[in-house]
Amino acid sequence: MRITDAGEKLFAERGYDGASVSDIVAGAQCSVGAFYARFKDKESLFLHIHDRQCDLLIQRIDFLCDLFRSENAPLGVMVRQSVRALFLFAGQRRSLTRVFIQRSGIDPVFHALYARTWGEVRTRLQPSMLLRQGEISHPDPERAIDFTLQLMHSGWANDVLHHQVKDITGQETGEALIEDLTEACLSYLGLTSPNGRR
Repeated sequence: MRITDAGEKLFAERGYDGASVSDIVAGAQCSVGAFYARFKDKESLFLHIHDRQCDLLIQRIDFLCDLFRSENAPLGVMVRQSVRALFLFAGQRRSLTRVFIQRSGIDPVFHALYARTWGEVRTRLQPSMLLRQGEISHPDPERAIDFTLQLMHSGWANDVLHHQVKDITGQETGEALIEDLTEACLSYLGLTSPNGRR
């Protein structure tokens, strides 16, 4: 656990290349032997940390979907809560998530793992939303839901990569971005938001 926690902290602070096994061992206050008894190399630790973060995200999404079903939530509520859940999750571990996204851009094997995680998020959210397709005024509800999920991911990933860099994003982050992205998703689906905008 100490090795994983130290690795997570150093990867978040220094990126993948900036964190060495010796740094991680020092941070964990353990021996090099203890590290290699548990992990083959730095890459295997990085993948372990990625898997752990992905499991936490999927648990959050599963909880949300269970809530949608139990409360018989309308689609607008599903969209709003899904966007918020993604942004709050990333906000709690933004630096580490940024490292994952950056690595996925240069490492095809890791990119496949990263893409599979978002595929899992889609796979869980899509059926709940499809149950509400009668609320959608877009002519192709299934396509509209697919695009809405893509839009959520794009906005989320852009915020993780460029948080507080307004010169790049051209907009505020935080609550303003959550609200704007939610409104864009609702508008594409043809739903009226709770505050009356369409």
